[in-house]
Amino acid sequence: MVIAVLVATAILGIFVYLYRYEPLPLALNDYLIYGIILLAAIAAAAPGTFLAAQFEHSEPPRRVWMIFTAGWWFWVLGELLGFYYRAKFPDGLPELTLIDLCWTVGYLLFGLALYYQFRLIYGNRSKTGLSRYFIIVGFTLLLTLGLTTLARRSGLGEGYTWFSTYLSVFYPVCDLMAGIAAIWLSILFGRGLWGRPWWGLIAFAVADSINIFDWLGGLEAFPVNTQNILYLASDTLYTLGYIIVALAFLSSYWLVSYPPAGGSQPVARNAPAS
Repeated sequence: MVIAVLVATAILGIFVYLYRYEPLPLALNDYLIYGIILLAAIAAAAPGTFLAAQFEHSEPPRRVWMIFTAGWWFWVLGELLGFYYRAKFPDGLPELTLIDLCWTVGYLLFGLALYYQFRLIYGNRSKTGLSRYFIIVGFTLLLTLGLTTLARRSGLGEGYTWFSTYLSVFYPVCDLMAGIAAIWLSILFGRGLWGRPWWGLIAFAVADSINIFDWLGGLEAFPVNTQNILYLASDTLYTLGYIIVALAFLSSYWLVSYPPAGGSQPVARNAPAS
């Protein structure tokens, strides 16, 4: 794991260097940056697939990790589609694209995985898991609605449809809600190892918030230097989110494949007590 952390740190450092100083011809520099993001996305999805494969079909955690990982693969597809759309629309992406579909399906899968994870924890003893799931979904939709209305009334998102604005606000709200759920899972799991794959979404929440604020026209009030710093922070956090998920999946995979000496059963195969 030490080697994985060092490699991830080096890749993130290269990303920041390319982004900040643009040492190569612009087109090549940009594609290398997008390539690092794609690499980070694959690094998040691949070990999740390996982790899920460590469980038997009859073991409940397999469904949780398979659904969660499927969400990351949809995001990988979204990153791949980004290359296509940037090449086809060099002056700026359309208001809505298939990338949005990939992000949305990914979030739906993340939410479904969270539902099954909480149901695994609470079991059939009560309907707590199901009720809390629908409460979170409803709260997320209402919060997005409120923030969208506030943004529109403030003049942000002018020139874009209401649905585009809603969808844009929906992304960081979903990241934030998933991040809160990750903290909740970490408390339930004690040391928090099995909640860590969700932590990357906290970084995505901050990154998406900056991006959406810019997309809605909010950064125009800031000086150019401040805008550049915020752009760098946003894209770095975006890449870091994938890296956090990748490292968390690797840690979990390592624990399942090589449980601590003296342990008769990997921790993940048993649901924590509620």
